Parts: sequence; structure tokens; C-alpha cells
Amino acid sequence: MVGGDKYVVLLSGKRSRLRGLSPLVAERVRYAYCAPADLPDAREALVRQRLLILRGDDGYGKSAMAVRLLLGSCRGTIYHLNGGVDLTSLADELENDHGVIEPGAGFLLERPEDIGNLGRQTYEKVQGALSQADAWMVVTVSTGDLADGELLAGVRELADAPQPMEVVRAHLRWRLGERHAERLLARDDVREVIGELLGELPACRQAGELAAALGEQYDFHGAVDLERLREHRARLEAEDFEIWAESLPDPATHSFALALAVLNGLPQEDVVEAARSLRDRLEDASARRSGLNADRRELSPKDPFRTPLRRRLTQLRAQELDQPDGEPGTVIEYKDPGYARRVIVHAWTQYDIQSELLDWLAGLVVHPADHVRVYAAASGLGVLAAESYRHIERRVLVPWAYSDSPARRVAVAYALSVACQNTWVRDQARALVDGWYADERVAAQATAARVHGLCAVPGRPVEELARLLTVDSVTVAVAVGSALADLVADDPDVAASVLSVLRAGVESHRSSRAATLAFLIVAAQVVVETKDVEPDATVPEWPTLLHLAHRRHELRDPFVRLWRAALNESFFHDEAEQVIEQWARLAERDSELREMLRLLVGAIAHGDMRSGRILRACAENWVSADRLVRLPLTATVVRAQLDLEGV
Repeated sequence: MVGGDKYVVLLSGKRSRLRGLSPLVAERVRYAYCAPADLPDAREALVRQRLLILRGDDGYGKSAMAVRLLLGSCRGTIYHLNGGVDLTSLADELENDHGVIEPGAGFLLERPEDIGNLGRQTYEKVQGALSQADAWMVVTVSTGDLADGELLAGVRELADAPQPMEVVRAHLRWRLGERHAERLLARDDVREVIGELLGELPACRQAGELAAALGEQYDFHGAVDLERLREHRARLEAEDFEIWAESLPDPATHSFALALAVLNGLPQEDVVEAARSLRDRLEDASARRSGLNADRRELSPKDPFRTPLRRRLTQLRAQELDQPDGEPGTVIEYKDPGYARRVIVHAWTQYDIQSELLDWLAGLVVHPADHVRVYAAASGLGVLAAESYRHIERRVLVPWAYSDSPARRVAVAYALSVACQNTWVRDQARALVDGWYADERVAAQATAARVHGLCAVPGRPVEELARLLTVDSVTVAVAVGSALADLVADDPDVAASVLSVLRAGVESHRSSRAATLAFLIVAAQVVVETKDVEPDATVPEWPTLLHLAHRRHELRDPFVRLWRAALNESFFHDEAEQVIEQWARLAERDSELREMLRLLVGAIAHGDMRSGRILRACAENWVSADRLVRLPLTATVVRAQLDLEGV
């Protein structure tokens, strides 16, 4: 016997026991909810529509807002529906005689698995049944989950997320009372730890959990242990990450996650291309392990239209941003910067794909794009070397250090620059690099030079690079020049030491050619962004050495002497003229840079007629009749200065 009315809902033809919303959740939302500015609009929409879809990114408080809306609208029980409910069957059952909705009830449906099949017809069926029973339903979805544009009228976007600190404050007031909560939050160290653990991104759930941990400590001990709080938060984050990483649905998504981890922050086209390359390698490996040959292997379907980028980014807790400086296109990155490293380490340690990962990275480090090569070496190999140094040393670092490929030798340097942040790895790598440095094979010495240029191992890099200038090898000289360029680009204050050793090098018979080539590489490669030094400049970059010599008197003498040596050097005079023309092209579009170049030309030609005649020949060539692109402004300035010098 049943006293009163009994309500039964049949879902997909089966009797289903509805689960009421947890009283703890209802109480937390009722007393510790930070209402966003758009809550009144959403409440009005729910009253009017009966069925409301809340859409937003993780951390915006969709679930809490849904519960708050239902608490304010429903007179009966609020039910928490299973996310696996079939929306089409739900609509059908609610409309027939087998399923009856309790009057005044509310339904919360979070992240339904069937959301892709929700169309206008199903939406209107559910809406009609709810209206007939005087009931309400709120559905929460992530950005990009809806597949029918006609539903947008029933959607409310959550664009105003509460600040994490305010969420913590509200929860502490509810748990501890206003006086104790404010006393706790008045402490600088507590606020600092909260900011450290939550950051500035929307994180409603994490803020509530942190407040709960704070409140428990304060309740039980009358004080808070901030180190225990950090440990507690770290454990939760680690478990949450592992659950997320292991729940990625298919190899394509795993491949995209790894590609994004290695190329985090690069243009989406580069990430997509790298993800496709990794997926193909993993499928080839899977076919080999299953005993299928290349002709009869069974591949998973590769539907390029299966998952749009916006949905994939939601799955991966990532975001899409505009390119900097107004450049067309977008870049993609994980919302949490720490995810990039964690994804790589998780894949390396938890799955049997080590060989495939290394083969994939070996392809990326010779990619045509510089930024892809650097990221693959640093963010990919560097992270793996720090995690499994001996294996990476044996499989990658040593073979590549002796490689004929400059790109692979440079990749070794970038990988060590990241891995050597670990002190144990740094000690091991120092001995390894010392061996390359003393090796008579030019590939090993060139690799050692690039490692010193990135300061991956301790030492005195400028002096150690200077000694390599005596090696009779263009390969080593190019590596030394690139390494010195890296040092100047990282710290312009080292330019004085670099110019000093290069000047000494050109004055020595054994190292003159190598020092000249190294100087030209530094002159050509190192640039300074003009927005940082001269906001009114009309070109985005200036040559760093020219800019520094113009600003710092002590650099002018070695700078001028090196230019004279380069212009008069028979072996590299063509390269010297190419660099000076590269500077002239920039000066053609920037009046201040032309003035710097004019002063440089005057200093070089003063007392050196041969260098002056070479510069005049360069200026004449810039405006010759057979050139497609002429440099008349720069040529005029240079020739006028040479006239003053009597050249």
C-alpha cells in the first residue's frame, strides 16, 4: 500500500528509480553560492522556457548555478538524472501514459552523453511535457557540445565566473561563520597559498574543495597547516589528472593531447599536423604487434570531420587564442600550463609507446619550421631526458651528437637545456659534454658548442667557445657563431665579452677565418624587438649588435674592427656583403636605423680606404639598374657619408 501519490518514470522502456539531489549539495549551494551577474536573466529564462541549457567552460560553476536555479523555481523534489539517459527516449516516455512527472519537480542533467543527438524536436517534446506537469529541467553542457543550431535560443552562456577567492570566502563563511572566516582570510600567508593553489582562472569546484579542506583543519585543530594544505591539493590534482588522462576516448585524442603537450602554445596547424603524424605511427606499430602486414592491416576509420577542434579542446582542457601582434590565425594551449609536461611524462611512463614517441620526435626536430624544431627538442626530448636520462642519453643524445644533421645536433643542446634543470642530470651531462668538447670529430665539437651556447651545463661559455675557434672546420665555426648568438640573444650584456673574444680571434692566424664567420653569424642572427627599445620604429626588429654599438661606446672599437676584418676577408667577403645588405634593407624602412648605419659606415671607412671602397661598391649595387628591389634611401646616406670620408 502506498499512502498518497506514487510517481514512476520509465526511461527507454525500463523502470528507473530517480535519484534525488543530494541534500549536502543543496545545502552548499543554498548557503555558499557566489551568484554571477547574469543569474537573474537565467532565472527568468528558466521560468519562461521550463527547459534551460547552461553552457560554459569548466570552472564556471555550471552545476551550482543549475541547482540554484532549480531551488528557486521548484516546489517539489529536485532529481539528479544520470548522464547516460537517452534524451529521445526520455521525451517519448514523459509524453505517454507510462511516464508521469511529479508536479513542481525539478530535474538536473549534467553533461549528458547523448547531447550530440539533442535536436529541436526532442527539445520541444521534453519542454512540452515539463510545461504540462509544471516542472523544470536544467541541462549543463560544455562549450561546443551542442550539435543543433536551432537550440541556441534555449541556451544561456556562463561568461561571468566568480573569482576563486570569493568562492573560498563564501564557503568559509558558511562552514566557520563570518567572524572566523574573515579572521582566517585576513592572514597574508593564507591568501598567498589560496592564490598559489587556485591561480586566476575560473575554478569553482577546486575553490570549494580547498575551502572545505581549510575549514576542516580550522574546525579540528583551531589552526591551518599550509604545507598539509598544499599536499592535499597536490594529491587531488594528481588524481584528477590521472583520471582525465586515462579517460581520453581514442588514439586520435591521445595523439592530439601529446602533440599539444610538445607544441603547447604553437599555431593549431602545427599541432594538428604533429598529432596526425603520431597517430599514424601508433597505428603502424599496432598493426605490426598484431601480426598484420602493411597491405592487410586493419586501421581505425580516419574521419577528419568526426570531432571539431572546439570539442577536442574541451576534452583536452585546452583553449584557443589569437596569434600575438595581430597576426592572422590562432594558437592552442592547455589552460593549465603544467599539463604539457605531465601529459608527456604520463604517456612515457604508463604506456608501451616509448619507441614510437622517440621516432615521432626525431621527425619533428627536422621539421621545416624553426619553432616546431625547438619545441620538439626542448618540450619533448628535454622533458623525457629529465624523466629517463640514461635511456635518452643512449638512444638519442649520443647518436645525435655525432650526427651529420645540424638540426639533430641542435636538438641535443635544447634537450639538455631543459633536462639539466635537474641537478643530477646536470652533473651527468657535464661529463658527457666535456667528452664531446675534447673529441676530435667535428660533429661532437659542434654539438658541445651549441650546448655551451644555451648554458645547459655549468662553465664559462664565452671562453670555452673561443677556444673552439682554433678548430679548422666550417661546421664547428658555424656552431660557435650560432652559440655566441644564443648567448647575446639571451643576455645582451654579454656582447662585450663576445666581441672581445671575436676580435682577438680575427687577429690570430689560426682562428681568423672561424672568428670572422662566427661574427657574421652573430651579426645576422641576433635582433632586438624595436617595440622594446623604440616604440616609434617602423620595422619590427633592429640588428642587436648595431643597436648596442650605437648605445654603448665601449663596444664600438671591437665592432668596427670586426666589420673591417669581415669586409676584407677573402674567404667570407660575400657573406659580409650579404649581412650589410640585410641591414640596409631594414634601414630603408626606418630613418633611425639608417642613421645608425651611416655612423657605422663612417667609422669603418675612417682611416681604412679599402673597407670604404668595398662599402661604396655595396651601395652602388643596392641601386643598380638590374636589381628588382632597390635601396635608394640607404644607398644615398651611405654614399654621402663615404664622400665626407674622402672615399
